[in-house]
Amino acid sequence: MVLGLPGPVKTGMMTAMVTAPKPKPEPKPEPELEADADIAWQPCPRETWEALTRQAGQSSLEQAWAYGAATESEQGLRAERGLIAGQGGEPLALVQAFCRDLLFTRIARVLRGPIWLIDPREDPRAAAVCETIARQFRRRRFGDFLFWLPELPDTPQSAAMLRAQGLRPVVTGYSSIWLDLRPSPEALRAGLHGKWRNALRQAEKAGFDVGVTTNPRRLNQSLQLYDRFRRKKRFVGPSGDFIAALAGHDREAVVALTARRGGDQVAGVILVRHGRAATYLASWTSDVGRVGQAHNLLLWRGIETLKASGIDWLDLGGVNTESQPGIARFKLGLGGEVFTLAGTYL
Repeated sequence: MVLGLPGPVKTGMMTAMVTAPKPKPEPKPEPELEADADIAWQPCPRETWEALTRQAGQSSLEQAWAYGAATESEQGLRAERGLIAGQGGEPLALVQAFCRDLLFTRIARVLRGPIWLIDPREDPRAAAVCETIARQFRRRRFGDFLFWLPELPDTPQSAAMLRAQGLRPVVTGYSSIWLDLRPSPEALRAGLHGKWRNALRQAEKAGFDVGVTTNPRRLNQSLQLYDRFRRKKRFVGPSGDFIAALAGHDREAVVALTARRGGDQVAGVILVRHGRAATYLASWTSDVGRVGQAHNLLLWRGIETLKASGIDWLDLGGVNTESQPGIARFKLGLGGEVFTLAGTYL
């Protein structure tokens, strides 16, 4: 999922009549910003960001530092990042927003943030973290707009925390799948659905030559084929230029897997590492690759590569059983855990 400016949102405004003038209260200063005495917003250097992201375990690609840097360079947005700390400086959450200033308006968008360093389902400080984020990007009553897809489960508790900040849902929840890579390869293979495992066996016998690389030149070759496939199929996805920019900001993050037959690339998969998690970001195939089930083989080899590099979690990059049932079945066949987030709030 690649960030663009939020689409047009119709909003309404209600005004109230008063019968007698009331003195206006003195405006309260809003420093950098505290939801209460124990919760503070702090700047966060990249080294600390990366270390805390690893500590978090599960984290979203959209909150990775390199993803923010690529969004700045490719889409002209400004990344604003903060560490939200509790009493004694305890790290509670990291949040990255993408901002654009238009005359007297600032539009901020938070995608799948924050990265939680506490459990928001159990820790009562989660509400204060949400308040701090909302206040940071909605300082002015008019002119500041925050579009927020929070990394919170789609539950009444999450909705209550967000509505308490004056936010309202505008887009329904986003769903994806977490695959736990900590079990042994044998256990992971046993957890595959039967049809998926059979397709993997078929691909292993098909004689594909599989390559795995982070080399920029080889990555660019695969991205050219991916862009050609994306334009032909007319699907929405990150551009090859964006993925190349992401790799430029973190050379070890982007892993390209390709399947060859007779010297020709017939399929490819792009995975991106961030902390102890990774995301299945993009893929492409030819008729030869499709018939030979090359995607099953590439994704399985990708899982092996991620495990070997210390990755514990793989986000399968979104699942929608209504608009993309075939892709959803493919991802569900890996046997991971489906999750749904609270949706986008404004």
